[in-house]
Amino acid sequence: MSGEGTGGRISPEDTGQVPAWRVQAGDRLLIGGLPAEVTDVRAGFWWFPSGHRDYGVAIGWKAGSSSGLLFRKAGDILPRVTTTTPEEGTP
Repeated sequence: MSGEGTGGRISPEDTGQVPAWRVQAGDRLLIGGLPAEVTDVRAGFWWFPSGHRDYGVAIGWKAGSSSGLLFRKAGDILPRVTTTTPEEGTP
């Protein structure tokens, strides 16, 4: 089964792809190979490492006791978890 014996990691077969602008609170994304729940999403113009300001989204996430904030350009493709592992149960 997916996720078993892999430290909770999700296999590529259990993921789909979604543009950053389509991510919604409640979605589950792969962050560092582990599933994380999206807590909130804010769209706007952000400064990116390239030194340019561009339209994108700020994505808040949590996974267990960890949480964070991702800044992605609107068209960036992100891995979304499409199935559950035995540890996670039913979404």
